[in-house]
Amino acid sequence: MVPEPREHRSVVEKRADAAIIAAIGYFLFATFAIELTSNGRDHATIWPADALILALLLKEPRRDWPWILFAGWAANLAANTVARGWTLGLLAYGGINMLQTGLAGLMLVHLLRKEAIFEDTRSVALFGIGAGVIAPLVGGLLGSAMTWLIYGEPFVASLMRWYFSNALGLLILTPFLRSVLDGSYRRWLAGCNMRRRLEIVASYALHALVTALVFVQAQAPLLFVPVCSVIFLSFRIGRLGTKLGVMIVAMIGCAALLAGVGPIASLAFGQGTQAVFLQLYLGLLLVATMPIAGIVSTRQSALAKLAEREEALRHLLSSAPGACLGFDASGVCNWAQGPTKAYLGLAPDAMLGRSAEAISLQVDALVRQMQSMGSTCEGVSRTIEFVPVRRPHLTLEGTIGVLWQAGRLAGAVVTLRDATERHARELALMSRAEADEQTGLLNASGFRAQLRAVLDDVSGPASLALVEVSGLDAIGDRHGAEIGARVRHEAARRVSRAARDSDTVGHFGPDGFAILLPCDLLTARSVCERITDALRERALYSDGSVSVIASVTCGVAALRADLDENGAMDLANQALEELKCSGRSGVSIAA
Repeated sequence: MVPEPREHRSVVEKRADAAIIAAIGYFLFATFAIELTSNGRDHATIWPADALILALLLKEPRRDWPWILFAGWAANLAANTVARGWTLGLLAYGGINMLQTGLAGLMLVHLLRKEAIFEDTRSVALFGIGAGVIAPLVGGLLGSAMTWLIYGEPFVASLMRWYFSNALGLLILTPFLRSVLDGSYRRWLAGCNMRRRLEIVASYALHALVTALVFVQAQAPLLFVPVCSVIFLSFRIGRLGTKLGVMIVAMIGCAALLAGVGPIASLAFGQGTQAVFLQLYLGLLLVATMPIAGIVSTRQSALAKLAEREEALRHLLSSAPGACLGFDASGVCNWAQGPTKAYLGLAPDAMLGRSAEAISLQVDALVRQMQSMGSTCEGVSRTIEFVPVRRPHLTLEGTIGVLWQAGRLAGAVVTLRDATERHARELALMSRAEADEQTGLLNASGFRAQLRAVLDDVSGPASLALVEVSGLDAIGDRHGAEIGARVRHEAARRVSRAARDSDTVGHFGPDGFAILLPCDLLTARSVCERITDALRERALYSDGSVSVIASVTCGVAALRADLDENGAMDLANQALEELKCSGRSGVSIAA
């Protein structure tokens, strides 16, 4: 005989386990309810058995439902036969019970995912409608009609007993039984340390003691006290605490009712009505506390995920090469991570309570500007390079982003990286790209870039000078490239030495130089005269057979905000050309 595949046997075994639990559990629950709360002809006033079947349906796959429902029907038949004696109508009772339970299961799995049941207020409400209203009402109509036909019991009274016993049984027991069957309590306890387990045991022991004291006496109306106790468990433990807390109240309340003691047993009604009142009390207790438990559990889960993400972010930031700082809505630093001591001169703890000024005035101004832009800046970040206040030898790159939450300013985050080496490399590359190979001065494109930068922000007096050394280009053709290079290099050296440190000098054209001078025209003229004198004071090159003496002309123009690059160059060149046309050398100022 070929053995069945292990996977197939596993499915069969699970199905058999569910059917056995359904059969044995249903028989015990049903027999207990009939013996204690029925006279043998009417419906039991407490009916917990269907809750076990519904809990199994919500746990197991749909393909196993027929086996569970059949096991429940068989157990119903057996329990009624033992407790009431055999009649043909018992076959229908079991079918009606399974019909209403299956109907409740179908409604819940279609409206909700299995794992989402009892997870939030919406799922609790839908569970209450499906399992507490629709399904037991359908079952009550059919079951009461059957009881009226077989036993002659009044239809309305029978309907009320059936509906309340089944509806409240499903509402009260199903959440607890499902958590027991799916292993939620086992996993919950396995995830608790010993201290937490002792705390849980103590909480439930106190809850049980308080509930027992309420239900063994009838002098003081204290039924609100267990409600407060279950709410306490909801906040301390969550959904699982609520379910077990309600079950403890249910067991103690039922025991007190059956013993004829306590506030419910003292009501001036029959035991059936008292049982309905107890179940109503338990149902309201569950409905009132489950949403609270759902909110608490959701918040605990969200806080756990948030703590996990914060821990991951902390590890990420601690291993990151840069620093990161967070500022609140008022611009005060409330957390800092990374090498802030090396970058800013302040350790992370020392940054707390400081504004962005501690990083850089430039950063502080940009943060305030982005904050003032309102929600139009939401999701936008800015990256700048700056020199920190306490570390002037560094160049830092900062990425700045403003945080918004629900349309309100929440703060800002600044991420810092050391860009000193990169900045130095970029400057070196830029210098090489803008340097003239023959003289080492700025080339024409590099000088024009500097001129544009000055014209973009003419905040003080500034002048532009164009210097022409006649015949520099022709010397190479006449005396050779080596002598031409030496003459050009010497002319560049004299211009640079005669200019001030604040002046910018460039090699401009084959025979000329250009100079940016941050001063007025009179001062610029004085500087340019010194430069022309330095070029003419002695020969630029002399080896005994060749002597190169320069003829120098210079045109100077004042820079204004209304001038562009070409306009400024034209003014200085016009002064230069006028001087050349007059046949003179020296310095000329543009009109």
